[in-house]
Amino acid sequence: MLAVRECKMTSAPDDLASSEDALPTLVYDIVRHRGHWRVLHLGKHSSPYANQEDAIAAALEAAKTGYAAGRSVVVRLNRTDGKVLELDLAGETPSTEAAI
Repeated sequence: MLAVRECKMTSAPDDLASSEDALPTLVYDIVRHRGHWRVLHLGKHSSPYANQEDAIAAALEAAKTGYAAGRSVVVRLNRTDGKVLELDLAGETPSTEAAI
């Protein structure tokens, strides 16, 4: 029994080190919240934007900053009809439906 514990203790730091190397993906969701378009990031909504296009532009700009810093990023447009579309960082129109 003691040998099993020692084995687990020696393998745990390796598991922790590998999980620290991979940074989580930054997710920016463009959502309709309380009657306005906002960007949802890290569980917090942004200030309201005048329209959907402004919210998309803000989310893409924030995502480009994270991408330039070496992070993986995802920008999703949550439409009012319930569909979720992933946007690419080039700012082109939504291309594919995201798998949820």
